[in-house]
Amino acid sequence: MDVMPVDIKILQSILDSREARAEKQKEILKKYPHTLISFTLNTPGAKKSSDLYSKVHKVGMKAILKSLRDNNKKVYFAQSYDYPTGPEGFISVDMDPIEAKKMVVELENNHELGRIFDVDVFDKNHNQISRSMLNLAPRKCLICEKAARYCIRTRAHTYEELIKKVEEMSLNYFSNKEKP
Repeated sequence: MDVMPVDIKILQSILDSREARAEKQKEILKKYPHTLISFTLNTPGAKKSSDLYSKVHKVGMKAILKSLRDNNKKVYFAQSYDYPTGPEGFISVDMDPIEAKKMVVELENNHELGRIFDVDVFDKNHNQISRSMLNLAPRKCLICEKAARYCIRTRAHTYEELIKKVEEMSLNYFSNKEKP
């Protein structure tokens, strides 16, 4: 199985970005003590930032905000950031965290780009609401129908295959949207 060589600096920057994201989440929750939606992308490999990934993230933020509007939910804060470690978005909303998680899982499962979306939901105390807490099926692999965690653990697919799939899904989505 192909294993992508690990660049320690890239790995460290990804780990640092996760810590920074957790701190940003806490900061937002302190200012807006409501349900928090934290949105990133499932992008395998070392390259986490690109024009394509930024476009995908914008589509996801719009879809989340539209779902909230359609459900008449009050948004207190919504902001996206483009970092070298990938785009991130945060939304503070007046909504039950369980209902928010169900809503974003629906988006992850049914939007054309949903398999690329990585949407986490936290209650006002920064407790993450997981799929398993709601007795929902785990996320599926980008390539096959197995649970994503299984494929990650067994290295069922190469980074190259996964990256190609993410780019293919993204490019197909945008090419279909640009046609009359």
